Amino acid sequence: MSRKLRLLKILTLILALVFAACGSLEGGPDVSPAVPSDTSAAVPSSDPTQAPDNSAAPPADEAVVTAVNVGRGDAILIEAGGQCFLVDTGAKKAGDNLLRALAARGVERLDGVFLTHPHADHIGGMKIVAQRYEIGMMYAPAIALDREKTDKLAADLGISLQRLSAGDKITADSGAAFEVIGPLELNGEDDNDNSLVLRLEAGGLTWLLTGDMQFAEETSLLRSGADLKAEVLKVGNHGNPDATSDEFARAVSPSAAVISTSTEEDSDSANPRVISALRGADVYVTQDYTLGVMMTAKEGKLETADLVPPVADIPISISIDNASQTATLLSETDADLSGWFIWSVKGSELFVFPQGASIRAGVPLVVACRGGSGDYIWGDKKVWSDKADEAGMLYTSSGAEAARSN
Repeated sequence: MSRKLRLLKILTLILALVFAACGSLEGGPDVSPAVPSDTSAAVPSSDPTQAPDNSAAPPADEAVVTAVNVGRGDAILIEAGGQCFLVDTGAKKAGDNLLRALAARGVERLDGVFLTHPHADHIGGMKIVAQRYEIGMMYAPAIALDREKTDKLAADLGISLQRLSAGDKITADSGAAFEVIGPLELNGEDDNDNSLVLRLEAGGLTWLLTGDMQFAEETSLLRSGADLKAEVLKVGNHGNPDATSDEFARAVSPSAAVISTSTEEDSDSANPRVISALRGADVYVTQDYTLGVMMTAKEGKLETADLVPPVADIPISISIDNASQTATLLSETDADLSGWFIWSVKGSELFVFPQGASIRAGVPLVVACRGGSGDYIWGDKKVWSDKADEAGMLYTSSGAEAARSN
């Protein structure tokens, strides 16, 4: 082969590599929209080998942010570099779905919980989460009309509370960083407009988490000249029309936006005006997903998926006796119950089985309320409602539904 021909081949190869690299460097984040599962797809297969594995912790250079389906409320799980943070905890009545989502993601400890403001649909699940998980720190805004609720909550749970102000930064061991950009001033009418607003840098993307911020706090941030640009926006106040102005949406200019709500509970939420203001963004509404919408970010690219719980493959039942205030479990096989939990649908009360708990095949296991007699004692004196539609749910340590009474 002549020297000129060899040089020509080498030049051709170099040009091919350059063009290939340029093709992968197009501007803007790569946002892949998820198509919400239809009813049939949302139901896990009865074959446990078909159940999705949601629980793998993300690699160090990835972040997984899950907007949990807690109805009309907020609960956002952030996983980065082996650490886990929660922004809000939803309402108490949605506590089982929140715990199932955390369990399905394999969460073992929460390094921090941010409570954006002291309304029940954002802090109501805090005590339930604390029953199940060790929590390193609670965070709440320094500016608030009602500071007493979060002060009391932290004191009752024995968790350290740190008040945050605009400009404060919290950097995780993974390098993921939270920067507080609001509130800037006290709104004397509504703590929605005193919401903790966080800018999160994780997975190569910027996320703007806005609590229940409405027009007043939006205007304050816009006037301040704060950098609001973000690839992913957690839409304020459940997508109600009193938030997310056109000016604010343009300032953020997100490629993806998440609305956390149930339109059955709040028909004004996920409002068409708000969705229109977010034109150009892929909009995800938590009610369209099983346990929540799971967003994985790596090197500026975003992929989304439905967080579906695993399937329990243990033949076990739960029955409730309102008169004796007991829950009785009966299993066809021996089973380890460590980390399993019982949920009372009406009372929204939680019982967590301790490590080492187990059940023997064919031998009833009784969980009684305080003052009763059983194998395990629930801390409350009365859990089970006398109403006919009361039900008890039994969930595995990975969030799978194992049994339902009635």
